Amino acid sequence: MNAADLVFLLLRGATAILCVAAARGALARARLPGQPRVRRWRSRLAAAVLLALGLFALEDGMGEALGRPGEPLRWRSWVWVLLDISIPAQVLAVLATLRQRDALEAALVAAARHDPLTGLPNRAGFLEAAAPVLAAAARDGRPVTGAMLDIDFFKAINDGWGHAAGDAVLRDVAAAMRAVLRPGDVLARVGGEEFALVLPGVDARGAGPLLERLRAAAASVPHPGAPGQSLTLSAGVAMVEGTGLAALETGLHNADGALYAAKAAGRNRVMVAG
Repeated sequence: MNAADLVFLLLRGATAILCVAAARGALARARLPGQPRVRRWRSRLAAAVLLALGLFALEDGMGEALGRPGEPLRWRSWVWVLLDISIPAQVLAVLATLRQRDALEAALVAAARHDPLTGLPNRAGFLEAAAPVLAAAARDGRPVTGAMLDIDFFKAINDGWGHAAGDAVLRDVAAAMRAVLRPGDVLARVGGEEFALVLPGVDARGAGPLLERLRAAAASVPHPGAPGQSLTLSAGVAMVEGTGLAALETGLHNADGALYAAKAAGRNRVMVAG
């Protein structure tokens, strides 16, 4: 085997390796959830074609380099080597572009459903996250409670120490509340300083201890202008009577009324609707 034969064989081997890598990438896309059936079959067909091309390249390389000792390689063989190796290389480039597109789409979907300041779900994300919680509670026959929470005197923080201080308070209060929630509880930021909460497995009265823990968590966040002063929360709680999102909206509306009652009664307290 001369040097030309060795180079030819190495290029054919590289083509086979690239074909296998591209075929694995195509099969991985076929297994992605939510793919239409036609797209899945196209990906599988592409993988089969790539594997066949890889086998042909390997067989051709061994046949040309090892099966004809001493004979010079024809120029057409070099042309086909370059053409064949370009096919899986282009497929791999397309797969990399598709992965970048998928990551960008996932980031855009997450951004559309989450509050960028606190990282909590926004109103749309809250309803989406609450739907399976409501369905599971209905299936298991468990109660569900909704709550609305509001940081007391938040406007005074923004006015007195600036919006940067207000943003820091929102981030810290959200993180503190999230740390004391149970698995399955759904917390979201649905307004400027207003939060919504779904609590599966407890009724309105039974939610009291958890709401008190949330108030204590908020109190642990330092006040931006008076470190010795505690932040406080007001909360309204109501039962969610039903299983769908309409029932959740009604329950949160009732909880919002209880929240206004808590503020009217002096803030820094939890009120149960009705």
